[in-house]
Amino acid sequence: MELAGIVGKPNTGKSTLFSAMTLVPVQIANYPFTTTKPNVGITHLRIECVCKEFGVKDNPKNSLCINGVRFIPIQVIDCPGIVKDAHIGKGLGLQFLDDIRQASALIVVCDAAGATDIDGRPVEPGTHDPVEDVKIVEEELSFWIAGIIEKDWSRICRVVENKQSTLVEELSNKLSGLGIMPSHIEQTLQSLGLNPYAPSKFNRQDIFKLASELRALSKPIIVAANKIDIEGAEKGVERLRSAGYRVIPCSAEAERILRIAAERGLVHYMAGDATFKILDPSRLTPQQKKALDMIETHVLARWGNTGVQQLINTAYFDVLGYIPVYPVEDAERLSDKNGNVLPDVYLLPKGSTVRDLAYKIHSELGKGFLYAIDVRTKLRLGEKYQLKGRDVVSIVATTKRG
Repeated sequence: MELAGIVGKPNTGKSTLFSAMTLVPVQIANYPFTTTKPNVGITHLRIECVCKEFGVKDNPKNSLCINGVRFIPIQVIDCPGIVKDAHIGKGLGLQFLDDIRQASALIVVCDAAGATDIDGRPVEPGTHDPVEDVKIVEEELSFWIAGIIEKDWSRICRVVENKQSTLVEELSNKLSGLGIMPSHIEQTLQSLGLNPYAPSKFNRQDIFKLASELRALSKPIIVAANKIDIEGAEKGVERLRSAGYRVIPCSAEAERILRIAAERGLVHYMAGDATFKILDPSRLTPQQKKALDMIETHVLARWGNTGVQQLINTAYFDVLGYIPVYPVEDAERLSDKNGNVLPDVYLLPKGSTVRDLAYKIHSELGKGFLYAIDVRTKLRLGEKYQLKGRDVVSIVATTKRG
């Protein structure tokens, strides 16, 4: 499955966001380059489960359901910070970029409060433009892709202009590991007006523009406007939105505190909730009470939620375009062969067919596919039926899973 990569300049709260999403203990400190190697962890998408609609008590196997809220595990990757001119060796350079080749969408964490400078050093809040945080990442990624394209460029020009190959084919071979598809290349060449039959006429600026467009198509960005608990963050969020980015305001620190407090039984809170409830005030230290009061006043009351769960859901459902689908074996009992009710929820790309779902469950189920049944309508669905989010289907095949 495609995954989202968490990127950004140092000291914007990337590691805190990763920890809040996954509760994996990582180094968190207020200085640049805390993270020097990538962390991969499991977080969860949050959706309304269909169990309440059907009036059943489910017992999931591949996910978790709490009071009608289904949490679906997915992977995220947190990478070391990137600074301006990383492509010429500044900071940690571009060594981390190989670690996010597999990322299909990028969560760019920026300091919405403008409290860190271009290199990630703390400054007075409001003195740095958070739009620059995102532009740094975009530019450095584009330089990285341009560098890959420029390697062996003379040979590419020769074989293309001698009609031994095509530019789309050559670039596809070089860039396939980055998730760049031939359709991305064809679309970009056309939109930039570049002649695919005469690549030797491309200058360095043409190649950089090509790389920038390919980056935007193959690795769409969602901006995590972090540190909204700091005064003045509203202006930073507005600047980011005015620049045309898809922006989710968030407080990674608030989410991390709430999840840890919930794990310790101090509060009732589920990821994505708009409120929390203190279970026993006498168990809280003065410092804990102060932190929770800050979260209530400066985050939840002002912004509605911490933004972290919304960020995860937006990345996977809106940017990557996944839909949740519930397969069952028994269409009447909504169960698998062992009696587990609504046991699984699968994430598939939009446009996936019911036969695609069968193959995702098991290759033999896909090969033996006959038809599926829409559990809600009891209608038969042919192999070309395109699934919709929250579909509940039973697959009928000549071969059942073992």
